[in-house]
Amino acid sequence: MIPCICTKCTELELKVMLFNTVWSDLIIKPNDALLTRDQYRSFIASCTGQSDTKVISWRTPQQTEVPENDAARVTIERQTYGLRLRIRNLTIEDQGKWECVGANMDGIKYSKQFQMNIKVPITFHGDSIQYAPLGQQVTIKCRVHANPSAEVSWFKGQDKTRIGNFYSYSSKKYDCHLNCIFNIVASQNYEKTSDGLRINRVDMADNGTFWCRADVLETGESRDFEIIVVASESVTHPRIQCSSPCAIEKKTATLVCEASGLPATKYQWFYGNADKLRAVIDSPVGASEVPKFVVRGNQLTINYVDETDNGKYTCHASNDYDKVGQKTEYILNVIVPPRLTPIPEIEIELTDRESHRAVFQCRVERGSAESLSLEWQYMNNTPIQFEKYKLIELRFDPIRREHFGNYSCVAKNLADTTFVIASLLVRFPPLYIGPNIQAVSSIPGYRAVMKCQFESYPAPVIQWIKMIRTVQDPEGRLLTSDIDHGVNDITTKQIGSTLWETILSYTPDERDFGLSFECRALNPKVGRHSITLQKAEPPRAVYPTEAKPLANAIELVVSPPETGGLPLVNYIVKYEQIGVNQPDSIKTLKFPVQTMNGQQVQTLRIDNLQPSTSYNINILAETRAGIGQAKSPIRLKTLDRQIPQFKLLSTPPEEQSCMDDRKCLVKWSIESDGGAPI
Repeated sequence: MIPCICTKCTELELKVMLFNTVWSDLIIKPNDALLTRDQYRSFIASCTGQSDTKVISWRTPQQTEVPENDAARVTIERQTYGLRLRIRNLTIEDQGKWECVGANMDGIKYSKQFQMNIKVPITFHGDSIQYAPLGQQVTIKCRVHANPSAEVSWFKGQDKTRIGNFYSYSSKKYDCHLNCIFNIVASQNYEKTSDGLRINRVDMADNGTFWCRADVLETGESRDFEIIVVASESVTHPRIQCSSPCAIEKKTATLVCEASGLPATKYQWFYGNADKLRAVIDSPVGASEVPKFVVRGNQLTINYVDETDNGKYTCHASNDYDKVGQKTEYILNVIVPPRLTPIPEIEIELTDRESHRAVFQCRVERGSAESLSLEWQYMNNTPIQFEKYKLIELRFDPIRREHFGNYSCVAKNLADTTFVIASLLVRFPPLYIGPNIQAVSSIPGYRAVMKCQFESYPAPVIQWIKMIRTVQDPEGRLLTSDIDHGVNDITTKQIGSTLWETILSYTPDERDFGLSFECRALNPKVGRHSITLQKAEPPRAVYPTEAKPLANAIELVVSPPETGGLPLVNYIVKYEQIGVNQPDSIKTLKFPVQTMNGQQVQTLRIDNLQPSTSYNINILAETRAGIGQAKSPIRLKTLDRQIPQFKLLSTPPEEQSCMDDRKCLVKWSIESDGGAPI
């Protein structure tokens, strides 16, 4: 009888041990009852019999026979005295009891076993970057594979603060003490699960680094797996913006796509319809060229846009969490600046026999119709007619002389403003416009200036004719500068589109007075105007419009009299004291004529007079033609000397003030100066 050395064996284990002990004809190499091997390594074992023992098969831990197949991962190889077990690439499924089965000559079967343990190193299954939508419940995935099994714990942050407490304690004081000692993050927001760490409600505090730690106590192996948790939000519906006007031909258009989400939103641009979308990317160009398309983040810049760029542009906004994202579309319409067809000029000659009419057509040759407007304007930008279509007409019926000139057709749209000029040329005879002067006065040796203005088209030839008929000049003498006696200068200039001005500067002698000088315009029709040169007369008498006697002076306010055709030079005042009959009692004062701010009214002051005295006063005007007529004198009396009269102004109490202890403000008004300056 063989003693049993297992004091706690089951009945089955006891029978197996007894069977193996009794039947020891099978030999397994390696001969250890317990083997430990690393995962993914190869393994062989041989099983041989003794005397009349024959090896029949190998059985797996799943109690299936191992086939004889060289291509299989697990196979047997027949040897002279037994079977060899070959396992390629050990897996966790190979862990368990492997059994070699044999039989003797009598057909009695028996077996021998060994225990195979597969060592699996700690392996983490999970993404190193995981996205957690804000406000939702999320499980951070971390599956740990290890054999023997590993104990999993969680940490947060670069300082690896342990996440706990995953257990319940009755004493809050004990919790605080435990957490403070071991640097534990105790939060009901975290729960450890079989496949990771559950965050019950994600907020921005969860955005950061988490650590999944696995410890295998049997082998002493410990590893940490870093997981970046990104607090995330789905991308909002994007919108595309473009300044107005967005795209103008041959300029730059910039589309800006805006959307929000966590992490940062990424943008892609596409062109075309949904069935034929093509990505828009930076255009490759040389160093000195400007690319057609430039993509910078959420901006798409299109340089030198033209009508081929019209169409649908799609912005796809997504992020690393919301990879599907959302799309939005923008229809780009390139606005073409207006271009107008040139307008030929119209030239018409006015006649007395019939009326004429003219029509200008302003047509848009090319340009976008959006916000298009056409307008006829005078050249000073005064509007005439407005239209919102691509054709506008300007009609003249009938044509008049005043219609002569240039007209501007202005086209506007969102891209630009342009214009063309339409010229209406009206041919008409010279027409005298002014000034309305029939005569010019002068004196011998004093220059006279004569002026004429004509309207005419085409440009006239202007002449000055001295209407003195001689045998040589029966129609009058044509005057020429530097040749004719008395002619200082003749100037002619254009002062308007059809307005011309001519000026004759002439110094007459006695024989010229009474003659007519004719300004004549030819285009080839004739327009004329005659001006008579007459001898200037001295000015008429002067009467004061206001007289103000003082104690020692008299002030006289005068206006210019009729001057006889020449400019006024001086005022002459003659005065004498009444009752003084002396040869030199008449005194004379001369006042040069002054013009103040365009006003010809002038004040003449006679000083050094006697108080309370009467004077006779005559006022004369002087021009280059001489001193004017004298009328009967005016009589004025100076004032008596008196004490000046004034009164203090009453001041309300709130306005009474002293500037300091020695100065106060006093106001008064002068009622009378007493007849002399104060």
